[in-house]
Amino acid sequence: MLVGRECELRRLAEVTAGVRQGRSHALVLRGPAGVGKSALLQHLADHAGPGVRVLSTVGVESEAELPFAALHQLLRPLLGAADALPPPQSAALRSAFGMDTAPADRFLVALAALTLLSEASRAEPLILLVDDAHWLDSPSADALLFVARRLGAEGVAVVFAVRDGSQPFPAPGVPDLRLSPLEADAARSLLTHLLPEAAPAVRERLLREAGGNPLALVELSAALSPEQLGGAAALPDELPLTERLQRLFRCRATSLLAEPGNALLLTAAEGDGDLAVIVRAAGDTERALHELSAAATAGLVSLDPERVRFRHPLVRSAVYQGAPLSERRAAHLALADALGEGDDRHVWHLAAAAVGPDDRVAHLLAEMAGRSRRSGGVATATKALRRAAALVSTPRDRARLLVDAAECAWKAAETAQAEALLNEAEPLSDVPALRARLVQVRGAIAHASGDPAVACLILLEGARLVQEDDPRLACETLVMAARSAWVADDPARLAEIAGLLARLPAVTPDVRDRFVAHFRYLAGLSGHAAPDARHDGTALEAHGGGPEGKTGADGKDVPVIWLSGTDPRPWVWPPTFLPYLLHATEPLRDAHQHAVDTLRRNGAIGSLPMSLAPLVALQLVTGPWPTATANGTEALSLALETGQLGAASHLRAMLAWLAAAQGDGDRCHELARDSLEISTPRRIASAIALAHWAQGLNALAEGQPLNAVKLLAEVCSPEGGAGHFMLRWIVLPDFVEACVRAGEPERAHHVLTDRDPLHPVPANHPQLRSGWHRSRALLATGEEAEDLFLAALADTGLSPFETGRTHLLYGEWLRRHRRIKPAREQLHLAEVQLDSVGALPWAELARAELRAAGGRSTQGPSTAAVPMGGEQRLTARELQVMRLAAQGLSNGEIAARLFLSPRTVGYHLYKIFPKLGVTSRSQLYGRSSG
Repeated sequence: MLVGRECELRRLAEVTAGVRQGRSHALVLRGPAGVGKSALLQHLADHAGPGVRVLSTVGVESEAELPFAALHQLLRPLLGAADALPPPQSAALRSAFGMDTAPADRFLVALAALTLLSEASRAEPLILLVDDAHWLDSPSADALLFVARRLGAEGVAVVFAVRDGSQPFPAPGVPDLRLSPLEADAARSLLTHLLPEAAPAVRERLLREAGGNPLALVELSAALSPEQLGGAAALPDELPLTERLQRLFRCRATSLLAEPGNALLLTAAEGDGDLAVIVRAAGDTERALHELSAAATAGLVSLDPERVRFRHPLVRSAVYQGAPLSERRAAHLALADALGEGDDRHVWHLAAAAVGPDDRVAHLLAEMAGRSRRSGGVATATKALRRAAALVSTPRDRARLLVDAAECAWKAAETAQAEALLNEAEPLSDVPALRARLVQVRGAIAHASGDPAVACLILLEGARLVQEDDPRLACETLVMAARSAWVADDPARLAEIAGLLARLPAVTPDVRDRFVAHFRYLAGLSGHAAPDARHDGTALEAHGGGPEGKTGADGKDVPVIWLSGTDPRPWVWPPTFLPYLLHATEPLRDAHQHAVDTLRRNGAIGSLPMSLAPLVALQLVTGPWPTATANGTEALSLALETGQLGAASHLRAMLAWLAAAQGDGDRCHELARDSLEISTPRRIASAIALAHWAQGLNALAEGQPLNAVKLLAEVCSPEGGAGHFMLRWIVLPDFVEACVRAGEPERAHHVLTDRDPLHPVPANHPQLRSGWHRSRALLATGEEAEDLFLAALADTGLSPFETGRTHLLYGEWLRRHRRIKPAREQLHLAEVQLDSVGALPWAELARAELRAAGGRSTQGPSTAAVPMGGEQRLTARELQVMRLAAQGLSNGEIAARLFLSPRTVGYHLYKIFPKLGVTSRSQLYGRSSG
């Protein structure tokens, strides 16, 4: 009887009605123990109605260490269709469920679950019920939340129930429904139903002490004797509710615990409710079944031919915690024997029974951790390794296991636990190789947590420890350090790293030398590279960044080589999202796109934020901007979902820049603010500079040059608080333009002369060279200014946005000098160029200048920036779906690339067709927006 839950029942009715109509839902029921979450799930199952399939799973505390245990229980009825999944997904699911020994990426497992559920829902709507979600094993929780966040038009609902005060169950992006204690009238109605003959004084006492908790009302009512109910005997003394319930359950169970090793204690220790295992452990089948039947009659458990379940977690806790340690240990040993070797649960029970050093059990735990890691269960591996470290007998082995556990914890996004494990291992790590691994994990944590300067120092230490014995590991560690140095605005460290790389023995010379050239080139932007790398262009040419597109020994652009192969490794890509702005060629963009597509095919969702970010940076320059926005939006969502805050801050800043360039000031401010909230306290210098650049560009777009000067000076001026040694070069043309428009050209002169005009960057790179010439043109007069404008336009293959702005500024200059005809020509070119990329504020300014010069616009605002007849009306996700469909991919293939369900892809295509004015998929072929 669900009394007082009318609002909650209406919400659940909406869920059922929605899945019947093909809509998907996700919901988390939250509330204290006993408030009625499980009862609501049961009501939803009972009232789903014909034609709706209900699947359920329950989180079990003892199974929290078993990867994908809950997911397997949920999907078991559907596994017959698993072979029809795309092969990588099918293989991942088999590995996760122990049917294959190959490694399984946990995100690919989650995608497989999403696809399996989507396909099953074609036959009938699905409702998935997940009770006690706070006890889910971490891989299952991640997979189910992944599914919940990506449901769209499948007709699938996922409803979780989470108890307050237990293990945390964060579910960002999934709505909550909080259950509060019953109102007084509802509680009174429930108690009247339970105890119609109770004395009024007893009823009032129970209402007062239960505090509106339905379970407390039910259990206290059942526990009272007839004399207590009638008021003839005193009620128990008042206690805090949780303690009272636990004591109540313990008292009710005590009479059943006749001797050590009884079936009820075995059930509490086993946790999974596997009746066959419990009976084998008990030894006496008839006695065990008799005890469990008695417990079921008493209302402590539910019993069927295969499973025995405690009615409430507090019952299990009371039984288990109420037994002496010796009896609990005996129960675990009996369960381990019943399970036998080869079952991971056997190892966990041995570990639970161990009370001192036990190298054999520690070895078994370490082996199990290896299996868990290969199947994507890094959180489970962390627990196993941590327990193994506690049981092993030697300090050195303990340190090794603790470092292994810390690495797993970091990959599972348990940063605080990883740091605690490293702190525990550090005084025991006396071997250089082990210490190098420790500091590499610590450096990776520092970088991911947003402390790039500290991360760089830590990683340098790790590289030095292994530079003689393991140069390949040292090389990768130095690349990681270089990424941190770039983010931290530390060109001196980059130069130091280049020197260390150059001295590494035995590592592939071609790869090493290219990294050396790249890092020296970047460091040279602020004068920290060696003189030969700064002034004769050698490093630049080796880097592949010369105006003629210099190549490596194998004839390919050097950055393209880094992206090639069937297994992209984004953590060893160049140390930034933005050096590619200096080399923004279409082949490089295409190479990045190929790498991203490969990662999508491999299901490597965790690597996508790191790999999509440089692609977005390239597309800021080469375009198309709608695709850049779509990629950036997806990458940001994934970065937040996987806890990659550094990537999130950069992506928000780049999306803010795109919003500014396209005239969406409100979105620019929101994204820049959110980016700075992450980057400022963590001193992520490159993201701070990007966010200020976006805000300054937006101020220029809105005709606020004084505000633009203030914001961009933070990046460009030596005294600015948002400076970055490379981004200063890129932002400089915007700062100079802002100063000139604000009537403060002297500020621009001061900053411009602070740059070495003979530096090879503007001399050797078209993008920076063009910006350099444009900046000087704005400050020059007469023929010199015109020559500089023409020089800025002389290079080809530049950013369409920057080229259009140069035409605009040159046209303005010509109009001011009363050279009307050439002014109109330049302003018309500006209008066309800026419209083509969607830079609406600048296109409007070009039109205004053109009218002032007596010319007429050939394009109105209504036709601006609508590439290919309507694609601007597509959402970011729709644009991605359209691009892949235009390449001829099926719905299933698109779903695998974008981590969606095939039915959601179909739903997006249903909305895309009318927006583009097409009626069939074939009309999309070849219609790609890059």
